[in-house]
Amino acid sequence: NEEIKHTMLDEVKSGTAKLLDVRTLEEWKEGHAEHALHISVDELLRGEMGELVSSKKTYIYCRSGGRAGTAAKYLKGRGFEAENVGGLGDWLRAGGILRNA
Repeated sequence: NEEIKHTMLDEVKSGTAKLLDVRTLEEWKEGHAEHALHISVDELLRGEMGELVSSKKTYIYCRSGGRAGTAAKYLKGRGFEAENVGGLGDWLRAGGILRNA
């Protein structure tokens, strides 16, 4: 849905929502979404939340959506409003911009 994609992009760009990349550091360095925060899924599952705050909606991506799903479930269990947006390619197809590390 185009409206949902634009809302997601606008929320991340304006800072009202966070975009979380849960891929490995090596994957992150190959390129990541503009405005994304990087916390690997392994770090997240150890409780390393970095700049994440539960007061902001969190959109999550990885390579294919699998790790993002795990991360979303974990964060929801801790009171976050979290949504798996799939892989980096899904974010780019929604209109997001790729940045190199």
